[in-house]
Amino acid sequence: MGSGEQGTPTRHGSFRMGGWLVQPELNRVCHGGRTVGLEPRLMDVLVFLADRAGQVVSKDQLIDGVWKTEFITEWAITRAIAKLRRALGDEADAPRYIETISKRGYRLIAAIQGAPAEPVAGPAAAEPRGVPAGGVPFVVGQWVRGAQFYGRQAQLAEILDGNRDCVWVLGTRVSGKTSLLRQLELVAETEPGRGLLPVFWDLQGAAEPSDLDSYFSEALVESRSRLDAAGVDIGPLLGRELFVALGGLRRAVCEQGRKLLLLCDEAEELIGLGRRAPALLRKLRRALQAREGVRTVLAASARLWALAEQSEDTSPFLHGFTPPVYLGSLTDGEARALVTQSQLDAPVRPCFDHDTIERMLDLCGGHPYLLSLLGSRLLACGDLAAATAEVEADPTLQHLFAVDLSLLAAEEAAFLSAVAGQGGGPPALPARGAYQVERLGLVRQVEGRHVVGNHFLDQWLRRSPS
Repeated sequence: MGSGEQGTPTRHGSFRMGGWLVQPELNRVCHGGRTVGLEPRLMDVLVFLADRAGQVVSKDQLIDGVWKTEFITEWAITRAIAKLRRALGDEADAPRYIETISKRGYRLIAAIQGAPAEPVAGPAAAEPRGVPAGGVPFVVGQWVRGAQFYGRQAQLAEILDGNRDCVWVLGTRVSGKTSLLRQLELVAETEPGRGLLPVFWDLQGAAEPSDLDSYFSEALVESRSRLDAAGVDIGPLLGRELFVALGGLRRAVCEQGRKLLLLCDEAEELIGLGRRAPALLRKLRRALQAREGVRTVLAASARLWALAEQSEDTSPFLHGFTPPVYLGSLTDGEARALVTQSQLDAPVRPCFDHDTIERMLDLCGGHPYLLSLLGSRLLACGDLAAATAEVEADPTLQHLFAVDLSLLAAEEAAFLSAVAGQGGGPPALPARGAYQVERLGLVRQVEGRHVVGNHFLDQWLRRSPS
């Protein structure tokens, strides 16, 4: 265990924390067959606390040791701790991992141990056939970009090269919305000739209008090195009211001959904010849509349709953001590239035979999360039938399906259930509704008839009450 005297995260190898296996190098934690991806910043916070297990760590220590910046709000610390607790299944009122010490900070109270040594290789302990030399390459439960990002070429081109400056990316849970935003961020940063300067703005947890001010300042801090390199000084903008900071950033970016690419994740939070402060939402709409020099991308589920409702004498917030850019199934070529991990060097790619690849593609229906989840389970157990059974029984996946179903309109949910064989045949569905269900990848057409988008969703629907 590192002493961390200088306030920096020092633990790099895997370690045990209570019942969790923490793998900092992979940005993930595992427990009982469940794998949860963590944002790099959250992993840094967890490592920082683990290096000081049993000690009270103040917010100032976390700011100095993890964020390393002169400006960050205390709310950023609170939000990071809340996200960690949610990932670990911890409760603030009855903590098992992270305890809040009133007016002092936080304390990691779970036992910390080094990860157990790998078993000696032998007939009983040999890795399943097909595991690449570098271990399992599939990323499950966290966002990816660069060499780990597959597909979505049509969506990337529409957002980066199209003439729309207001875009809504619509997808189901774990369809890759955050990954798409992060890939847009990477492409815009590494290809400056496009004239776009990206800022990633995470809205998750924004419950009060004032949260938008602090969250936007956090976004600026996270993008500081990129903005500094482009000649944009964010110092005068930090801590300012949202619209002052947003206007100042837009003007500063324009002065450098660029356009601001504002990437807004978890945009569903705007629904609650709009109920609390309708005037704020109208002002935000004007700031995003009535100004040159900014291209805004909202990533959200179908819940965001609530902002298309006309309740005032002005245009609804989504006016200009529709029609959405759908994140449905990957194309066959994109799905095949993900399964084979074609963008990685040959030694670290999985070695699946042709029949196995074809069966995986059929089972997952082009769903990127399912392809990665099934691929990782297959590499872990070495048998496709066993891996398929594990995915079918995965409680996290079942929860995600339930959430996706709850977000559909009643007639869309009825259509989906009927396609799965619960209603004697698909009912008539308005053209818009049928279009959306299909674009989301929940259904697909095979030989002229509708079928459920993938085997796992189909099985879950058949087992669920009508």
